[in-house]
Amino acid sequence: MADEFSGAVKAAILISLLGEEAAANVLQQLDKTEVRRITTEIARLEMIDPSRYEAVLEEFHGMISRARGLERAGPPLARKLLAKACPDEADSILSEIAPRRPTDSEEDGPPVPPPELHGEVLKAPARRLAMLLREEPPQTVALVLALLAPRKAARILAMMERELQIEVTHRMASITEIRREVVEQVGSALTQRLHEVCEEPMVPLNGIQNAADTLTGLGRSSGQEIVEALGDSFPELSQQLRDLLFTFDTLRGLSDRDAREVLKQVDRATLAMALKGADPELQVLFTRNMSERAAQMLQEEMDFLSAPKLSEIDHAQREMIELVLRLEKEGSVSLEEPAVVSG
Repeated sequence: MADEFSGAVKAAILISLLGEEAAANVLQQLDKTEVRRITTEIARLEMIDPSRYEAVLEEFHGMISRARGLERAGPPLARKLLAKACPDEADSILSEIAPRRPTDSEEDGPPVPPPELHGEVLKAPARRLAMLLREEPPQTVALVLALLAPRKAARILAMMERELQIEVTHRMASITEIRREVVEQVGSALTQRLHEVCEEPMVPLNGIQNAADTLTGLGRSSGQEIVEALGDSFPELSQQLRDLLFTFDTLRGLSDRDAREVLKQVDRATLAMALKGADPELQVLFTRNMSERAAQMLQEEMDFLSAPKLSEIDHAQREMIELVLRLEKEGSVSLEEPAVVSG
């Protein structure tokens, strides 16, 4: 299932699942072109089937596993699985499992690569496999877990009852050899039954908000550069991110000197409408940088706007935000930069 995604989409899914701080730390290691591509895909994500993002995670884990070599079944693998699934009782469970002696065949030459299960079984999400294996005998469960990646097998083992964990671990540790045709038969049967297991519900993801939160973690200046670059190819997406990244509260970062510069270029009607729905602190920021007469006139105009529409307030505030961002780009004002997320 992960094969249908491009590399950028897979990266976007992985980063979306990391959390804001970890995602920001990852993005800080990439160049701006890569960050732009990934955040674009994050913003496009809306609803993701859990089986798809688990397939992406499994592919990622598979890449790591291949880099450090193949794991083999037997007592060492059983010990690793128990350490992950139930670390507090791993020793007591292992004490019930008699260690096997090497067979003569193991000393005859290099080991034969273990057979593999059907690809669809290997890629199936751990929860779905656990549901499927509940109805299988312990020897079949042990065989399947022995042929899965250790981390995935541990997750499945952790979903089982304790008695079954002990029985399956015992049987898995006792596996010395298996005929390939048996693995093929088991894999084929499980593949057919996989389609009968109910699909898990879709999980909602707010891609736009996730992208905005991630860019916020990079810092306002870097986020603004990426949003502006997105505007060339994706103007609507760029504006949506811009609205989330730069709210009216962003103007809190203005100094008194910069507030006076803004006041020179905004008309009183727009200012009154924008401040009508603003926090009192923002109102004070501007009124304290005006003459007493001008502040009085502004207050009178705000009082005259008894009940403006929210859309009118939003429009006025957006005008002021765009004005401040333009002045900052020209070097006329400077907004205080929020702290960048660090690891």
